[in-house]
Amino acid sequence: MRIFLALASSPNPTFASNLWKWNLYDPLVDLGHDVVLWDGGIQPLFDVDPRSPECAPRRQRFGDAFLGAVEAANAAGRLDLVLTYLSDSHLEPAVIDGVRGKIAPILNFFCNNVHQFHLVERTSRHYDFCLVPEHAALAKYRRAGARPLFWPMAANPTYYHPIETPMVYDCSFAGQRYADRGSLVLTLLEAGVATDAFGQSWRPGAPEAGGEAPQGGNALQRSLALLARGRSPLRAARDTLDWRRLQQRHASHLHGPVSDDEYVRLYSSSRISLGFTIVGDTHRGLFPQRQVRLREFEATMAGAFYMTGWMDEMAMHYEVGREIVCYHSPAELVEQARWYLVHDAERERVRRAGHQRAMRDHTWQRRYLTLFAELAARRVIRGD
Repeated sequence: MRIFLALASSPNPTFASNLWKWNLYDPLVDLGHDVVLWDGGIQPLFDVDPRSPECAPRRQRFGDAFLGAVEAANAAGRLDLVLTYLSDSHLEPAVIDGVRGKIAPILNFFCNNVHQFHLVERTSRHYDFCLVPEHAALAKYRRAGARPLFWPMAANPTYYHPIETPMVYDCSFAGQRYADRGSLVLTLLEAGVATDAFGQSWRPGAPEAGGEAPQGGNALQRSLALLARGRSPLRAARDTLDWRRLQQRHASHLHGPVSDDEYVRLYSSSRISLGFTIVGDTHRGLFPQRQVRLREFEATMAGAFYMTGWMDEMAMHYEVGREIVCYHSPAELVEQARWYLVHDAERERVRRAGHQRAMRDHTWQRRYLTLFAELAARRVIRGD
């Protein structure tokens, strides 16, 4: 097929990464498709509130550029499919309708829907289908009048694979610091479990972000703002204290971001690779929200022994306890980490089983084949 793919290579503007190119573009090429890859300034608009006045003119300019690029690609060779990773900040519904009605079927992939569905709610019903990696978010799309397809995350084994390298770390995590992540890393370190965290927000002295009390106003105003959003001011204060304590006591275990290659190597140089499932600041409310992340598949594909937070949806992808390990509480996280660090054979057994499962069921190449078979069955694309 000839596919137009609108995709930003990196999920984060603060450091260079080919994360999404590795995962969503390269597998299409591996499968033999003719792919027109287009960026056009996608990433910066993810950080703009689609409801804000400043977004409208930027969305208009982006939409014009996007439509022009799709039309040019189609003129050069008829497109069979348009696949995007965009939000309501990028396109007006009329642009999507124009592509869908005149050029080719158009599908949008978006992640973090459990707590950020509001970023795609306005345009979701205009796509032929929306590709949704969180099973728990499918109902949100249906209520918005969209046509969701469950399309879980995966990993590309061309890049995510085991590497022969010495073990350097007992426990490690690479990713942003927010929600309860700082508190959980502190809990491990205070319990004597050596844990290293990597990412721009983990550097000692990094600004409070995503897991601490809001800034601005006096203490009462900040507390009232949290309560109005159903958040606990006491938990917010604890987050701030935990981050300060983590910097003061364990600065040597806090590191800056790693490159894509270093990120993959970290899985092979760590006895335990950690995952955290709570999103946003929802750990401060009565009902924390959790979702399966891309890391759940990158880690096992890279050959890691993977330990992450429990949620029911995890069992859709792995046999928990045999292929990955999950914890239900901070105390269980410490207990399991201690146990697996001194039981090498059991840790190796889980690691191998997780890698085999990832290779069998969780490659992006397999995801695409399943998707295209479904679209052909629905007569959205031609079956080959």
